[in-house]
Amino acid sequence: PELIQPNKVFVVEGLHPIYDEKARSQLDLSIYIDIVNDVKFAWKVQRDVAERGWTEEQVQQDIQKRLPDFAAYVDPQKKDADVILRYEPSDQGLPYLKVKLIQKKGGAFPMVTLKNELKLTGSKPGAVLKQYDEDWFGSPATVVEMDGEIDMDNMAEQVAEIEKNMDGLNGKSPTELTDAMVKLKSSPGSQNGTGLLQAIIAMKIRETYDKLTA
Repeated sequence: PELIQPNKVFVVEGLHPIYDEKARSQLDLSIYIDIVNDVKFAWKVQRDVAERGWTEEQVQQDIQKRLPDFAAYVDPQKKDADVILRYEPSDQGLPYLKVKLIQKKGGAFPMVTLKNELKLTGSKPGAVLKQYDEDWFGSPATVVEMDGEIDMDNMAEQVAEIEKNMDGLNGKSPTELTDAMVKLKSSPGSQNGTGLLQAIIAMKIRETYDKLTA
């Protein structure tokens, strides 16, 4: 037998981490990745056709086969998460994305907000960042949304503009978000809301950890 010493941080990940109410009640912060079917299908086709030699019909059949269990046991968890990262097709269509950071008001996730709507240009399709309130399965939420892509030739300048337009980041420096994004410029999703909003979530996880362990 192996003795496992307790630590300050315990991370639970997988398909069902917040399905059980008793387990969910023990978490300080819960995050759900919500990918709508159109995006999920496009991503799965891209992977399975290239890597597995499947046809689009086989991919669709595989998704449909798993859908009942997903609808019953995975998808319902998003209503109980403190913060949701949601992927939708861009208003300009796939493969561009609209990514949303859905933050429950008064919840465990330290909220970030936009001072003003931003429109970034320079390369197709450009990007629009906006903020609005919505009802998330009966809970009031504030949404920060990024639709489209930044101009990667001017990445540092555009991310810096976004960072200056945000409240509540609580970075270790005024340029922490920009520095992190530039460092990860070659990573998948760094051009759209995937990289930007995941980086913000990482900063807020650290903030939560610092508060819990102070």
